[in-house]
Amino acid sequence: MNGRPKVLIAYSHASPLIRQAAVALQQHGYDFVMETGFFHKPDAPLTRLASVLPSSLRKPLEREFARRHEPRINPAHVRSHAMSEIFSALANRFGPPWLGERVTIWSDRLFDRQVGRRIPSGTGIAFVQDGQSLSTLRAARKAGILTVLNQTTGFVLKAIETYREEARLHPEFGDSLSSRLPASSLAFMRDEAREAEQILAPSDFVRDTLLEQGVDPARINLLPYGVDVERFRSGWTPDPEGRFRILYVGNVGQKKGIKYLLEAVRRLGRSDITLTLVGRLVGSGAGLAPYRSLFTHLPHVPYLQVHEMFRNADLFIYPSLHEGSAFANLEAMAAGLPVITTRNAGSVVRDGMDGFIVPIRDPDAIAAGIQQLRGDPDRRAAMARSARARAEQFTWTRYGDDLDRLFRKFAGARP
Repeated sequence: MNGRPKVLIAYSHASPLIRQAAVALQQHGYDFVMETGFFHKPDAPLTRLASVLPSSLRKPLEREFARRHEPRINPAHVRSHAMSEIFSALANRFGPPWLGERVTIWSDRLFDRQVGRRIPSGTGIAFVQDGQSLSTLRAARKAGILTVLNQTTGFVLKAIETYREEARLHPEFGDSLSSRLPASSLAFMRDEAREAEQILAPSDFVRDTLLEQGVDPARINLLPYGVDVERFRSGWTPDPEGRFRILYVGNVGQKKGIKYLLEAVRRLGRSDITLTLVGRLVGSGAGLAPYRSLFTHLPHVPYLQVHEMFRNADLFIYPSLHEGSAFANLEAMAAGLPVITTRNAGSVVRDGMDGFIVPIRDPDAIAAGIQQLRGDPDRRAAMARSARARAEQFTWTRYGDDLDRLFRKFAGARP
């Protein structure tokens, strides 16, 4: 179609990224099949069943359906593997971190084997995700199909090293960290990076972790994520009581560097600074106990309502220890908030322009950034405008155009 190859997209979990990629390929005229976990189709029997449930049960299901649906994607292109994702989601939500990770590994391997056994006829590109695609990569290469690995996070060995050190430094947060990975899983991910002909990395941080593993830099292609700049827009108004409002959105655990954010706020010791943490608590939360008076925790805000949170904040902070590229940073920027984050979060924030890039594990640097912006409203406002302008350069339309350009480049370079 339009000289573009047929594409297999494979990603086992609900992800706004994979849906945006599918939308982009569809808009650029690609024929494609999307293999994924649970993708909601409005005419499915489960929808009819949910409609007759009591409101207390129906509304949570409808929120989950909304997270796993994209009306712009033709459902005829989608093959769902719902059960494996459901098991993984339940284990991650209700079990300890180690159980969630083991069940996720099992479900991802099952998904990979199923996809690898039935690659659609005529496929020209297999576009797959890290940590769940080795069988598919091998089957595709055997069939002469061009393989593209979407490396969504920094290489896992870097994460393991970081989390082990973190557990030693702050054992009270140990149950929110997982620093153990079966040797087979580490080998699996190394082999993925070796098997793929091309790799997409969303940030310099991810690219550098791949280079540390000896991946040829010529195979690594930088492709930052996008953001919905229409949904996430500035609606900022100052707090009527003159407070300086800090917001964090993400899982609440030490993988995200939460202690360093809390410690920064504690060291400032200012009653006119508020902190709101939005997201699921990981682990027991024992490490949060000394800081309970410093923050408000909202454990669940539906993703479709998250954009409203940014309107009632002055600053967004995301001090993550290991990421690919955090969507929350771009969303905050699009909403016109300065951002304090780390290089390891894979952000497009420009230090000193859209916010501050601080080292990991540095509460003093976080506190200094807060203090500067709290004490200089004009600078905060200038950074807010700069953050919004920067986010406008990273729309999902731009992401789709660049994905199309790369796919055509890869296909054209093959003999």
